Amino acid sequence: MSGITDTPGGGMFDKLKGKAKQALGNAVGNKTLTTEGQLEEKKADAARDAKRLETEAQQVESEAEVEARLRENAVETQKLSAEQQAKAREAQLEAERERTEQQVEAQFDQREKAVEQAAARQKSAVNREEIDAIQDKAKAEQEAARIEAQAEAARKAAADLDTDNK
Repeated sequence: MSGITDTPGGGMFDKLKGKAKQALGNAVGNKTLTTEGQLEEKKADAARDAKRLETEAQQVESEAEVEARLRENAVETQKLSAEQQAKAREAQLEAERERTEQQVEAQFDQREKAVEQAAARQKSAVNREEIDAIQDKAKAEQEAARIEAQAEAARKAAADLDTDNK
């Protein structure tokens, strides 16, 4: 190779340098210089192809990363949606539980009130029976006193009759 320094990674300069060496080698009849020029041109083409392939690889890698992030986002979105649905279901179940509890409490209160009303009616009935019994007793005592008075009057009349007959 010549004493001219190559640029790392090749490029247009290396390609031109290779063509110049080929032309010079052909002009002076130096096959080594011509071959060296061809090799530098191939090296520049290979470096250009490598750079293009590296760029394509980076592009594919970037696209793959974007696709992976999109998939991760989709999975995260699904997880968040599932969590929201679970929370909504929990809230719905809690609301249903509270409604059921309120209904049970309302039914209990109604039954308790009905039992209290029945007890009050029964007590009222007992009180009426007591009052009726007291009134019946008073009437019976009045009737007994009236009959006793009649019996006393009858005894007295019998005693008077007895004294008159004697």
